[in-house]
Amino acid sequence: MQPPTRKSICRWKHQSEQIGCLCKGKSSGRPRVSEENVRRNQESFERSPRKSTRRASRELGIPQPTVWRVLRRCLLIKPYRLQLVQAVRPNDKRKRVESYDLMLQNLEDDTFLPGLIFSDEATFHLSGRVNRHNVRLWGLQNPQEALEHERDSPKVNVFCALSQTKV
Repeated sequence: MQPPTRKSICRWKHQSEQIGCLCKGKSSGRPRVSEENVRRNQESFERSPRKSTRRASRELGIPQPTVWRVLRRCLLIKPYRLQLVQAVRPNDKRKRVESYDLMLQNLEDDTFLPGLIFSDEATFHLSGRVNRHNVRLWGLQNPQEALEHERDSPKVNVFCALSQTKV
């Protein structure tokens, strides 16, 4: 164990003369979030519960981690993901069965399957619809909300399939 330094002894002497005690004082620590900021945060998410914490941070002038901490620790609300469902139309089942039958007919041809290689696909919505993976709904409990969308909305689907035939 190292003996105390001259600087430490001088600090102890000064502290005992000023305070009368060598006890360590309470440090200031991290500043607490004001009740005003908690209230503003709560009102902001009550008005629009689908708002992102980044957007709320910009609107309220509060750091994004603080917005998140207030939502989770002070207000005890959680982010829930929306479930995407499709509207089912009367002739959808018939179309699905027809596509299955067509695929089964093509599979009977011995050259169809070995010559087909699938790659990934991407869908770009012309309406600018946002990817549902980035949407959160903030609340005290899971709202069990389903977001219904039109299946045949205008969009561009990019797909690539490579076929190689033996010569």
